[in-house]
Amino acid sequence: LDDSLIEMGSNLEKMFEETLLAINEKDEALAKKVISSDKNIDELEISVISQIQTLIAKRQPVGVDLRVLVGCTRIAGYMERIGDLLSSICKRVVILIEHSVEKEKEELIKLSTAVNNLFKLSLNAFAKKDFELAEKVRNEDVDIDKLYKGFFNSLLEKMSKDSKLAVPGTHMLFISKNLERIGDHATNVAETITYMASGEIKVEPRPKIN
Repeated sequence: LDDSLIEMGSNLEKMFEETLLAINEKDEALAKKVISSDKNIDELEISVISQIQTLIAKRQPVGVDLRVLVGCTRIAGYMERIGDLLSSICKRVVILIEHSVEKEKEELIKLSTAVNNLFKLSLNAFAKKDFELAEKVRNEDVDIDKLYKGFFNSLLEKMSKDSKLAVPGTHMLFISKNLERIGDHATNVAETITYMASGEIKVEPRPKIN
């Protein structure tokens, strides 16, 4: 079960790297590859849920063991959603290829890279069962929120002044929102790791920007 979740994470890491390349290099083929790869993530989630159901039926786990299985179910769900979001981003990347938005794209890549780094940190926390690292992920999510808010407001202002940015800008706003949501899901994974260790469902509110 652990191996299956790590495989899901590894595949998502690859999809994320390919998404970054597709954005940066206007690579339509790579973007479409990411879109098609989402099916594999869906299949891996089904496999994980099936394994969990089998373990519950055969071993009737209680206490910590049951908590771990519940946590794994949550993590598989968060990862599946990240796959959906990466696929959605790449569908918009394909559309953006025909537009010239190089300057605006630089800030989008900055946000993408930051979210990718947070996601990797979250996966490392799960692979190593490192609860201190998981807490670091929670604290760093606020940095993603700051980057997202800065990019969103800046691009919105540019769009209000340049009508040519209306179409590509709208797609970039959706991409940035999807990236921010990936950051949230990466943080959800980290919080689930803490839940698996402590059994505490309620945690302190995440740091937020005004």
